[in-house]
Amino acid sequence: MLRRPNKTLLKSCFAPILLAILAGATVACDPDGKKQCAWVLEPEPKLEGQTEPGFIPVCARNRTTMKEDCRLQSTLEYAEKVYGKKFRYVDLRVATVGQPRTITKIKFCDGE
Repeated sequence: MLRRPNKTLLKSCFAPILLAILAGATVACDPDGKKQCAWVLEPEPKLEGQTEPGFIPVCARNRTTMKEDCRLQSTLEYAEKVYGKKFRYVDLRVATVGQPRTITKIKFCDGE
């Protein structure tokens, strides 16, 4: 004789499995954390002399995922103004595609 599956048991097993799949998909879509509001712009003295005149080398760093992009440059005034403010890497705009890339605009998480 065939038994009917217990619907409560199916529901209790289905929900955690579905949540695990959705959580995994969320992490897999952004493995470098480029959409996280955890990036900051910091000066990078080790790259001094590799920028255009009037610019300083800077790195965009995410201390949560330990990722960074040090192919960037900005003016000293702009770097001082935005130091420590968090942003999403996807909201970083650059004027040039070569190296170093000149930062033109950053949309910060606090709305600035």
